[in-house]
Amino acid sequence: MKTQTTDSVKLGMFVLTGIVVLILTLYMIGKNRGMFTDSFELKTHFRAVNGLISGNNIRYAGIEIGAVESVVFLNDTTIEVNMNIQTKMRGIIRRNAVASLGTDGLIGNRVVNIFPGLGEAPLANVGDVLPSQEEVSTDAMLRTLTHTNDNIAAIAEDLRLTVHHVSTSAQLTRLLDDLSLSNELKASLQHLHETTEQSAALMSEVNRTFAKATKNEGTLATLFTDTTMARQFKQTLQNIQTVEGNANRLVQNLNHTLSSVDKDLNQNKGTLGVLLKDTTLSNSLRHTLNNVEESTDALKLNMEALKHNFLFRGYFKKMEKQKKQ
Repeated sequence: MKTQTTDSVKLGMFVLTGIVVLILTLYMIGKNRGMFTDSFELKTHFRAVNGLISGNNIRYAGIEIGAVESVVFLNDTTIEVNMNIQTKMRGIIRRNAVASLGTDGLIGNRVVNIFPGLGEAPLANVGDVLPSQEEVSTDAMLRTLTHTNDNIAAIAEDLRLTVHHVSTSAQLTRLLDDLSLSNELKASLQHLHETTEQSAALMSEVNRTFAKATKNEGTLATLFTDTTMARQFKQTLQNIQTVEGNANRLVQNLNHTLSSVDKDLNQNKGTLGVLLKDTTLSNSLRHTLNNVEESTDALKLNMEALKHNFLFRGYFKKMEKQKKQ
């Protein structure tokens, strides 16, 4: 009898121990803790955890490395998240690693994602606080989306009104139905295209001419560099000036002669006076003198134009300096 009672007690203790172990196992599984895995604690701070609770997974570069130990309010703007991290990660996680909140899938549980930081930093120790990165709030995205929808609706309404005005405009309709306008526009574009091609050809020719001139080739280079031609131009200008001087003296002589003739005519003296009484001969002579004066004026204008020409400007400046000296 005594032996049976002892066996019953032993059986009860065994069953009770099994139940306790089962409960503890279920608790550890619910907390995502490894019963035979060592861990160390890290912390991070968030302004809002958006549903993160104790037991949620922690991932490093997408791999599960621990679970959330607790979520604690430090003040009205800061929430501290205590994380149990597997001890094997102590040689990987550094102090500049960044913690952020995420979701397991589209509608799954909340998770804490840890990503490596930029640059070098010492390894994280027990109790270190990792920097955090706030996630984009779903409410903020919805508010932004609502504002965007309102803007799109306003733009669509404006576009509808614009299209309505265009479709109901009689002037625009007549303009679009006018075939002659399209033909004129096509012709204008064709003329513009031809003008552009001609301008391009002209510029190409000018570029080729100046390119030859820079290489001492072509007529333009010869004009600028040939000393013989320069001397010929100089001699030509001297001849023109000589002709101009002779023309001036001729006009003076003619004026003197006409004065004498007028005097003889008034006094009825000399054979020339008698000859000049013939009105036909007198008109012919006056016409000849007018032609001579007009030729002289044209010659002066030509000389003035040559003085302003870039090819002869230097020569005339040199002549003026010599006259001043």
